[in-house]
Amino acid sequence: MKKLLLLIAVVACLSGFRAPNGNIISKGDYVDKLIANLGEPHARIHLGTFRYPGNIYVIREAWTYRIGQYNQRFIVENSRIVADDWSRF
Repeated sequence: MKKLLLLIAVVACLSGFRAPNGNIISKGDYVDKLIANLGEPHARIHLGTFRYPGNIYVIREAWTYRIGQYNQRFIVENSRIVADDWSRF
């Protein structure tokens, strides 16, 4: 039982990206939290604009930051973070 609780605590602590200043940025947060903690992205890639029934438009972008030796990439839809990924190269 203790191992299960420890595992749940570790997963809860690691569920999200920790900015260099210590703030946790996770999926569902608004883009202004990214800009406030990391500044403007190094690259902004437009992934397309999609239209859903009812005239709902979704704008997708990939924002890339260089943090130390890592590249952190966020997928943004209508100013909300929907996914994040990192790589070393």
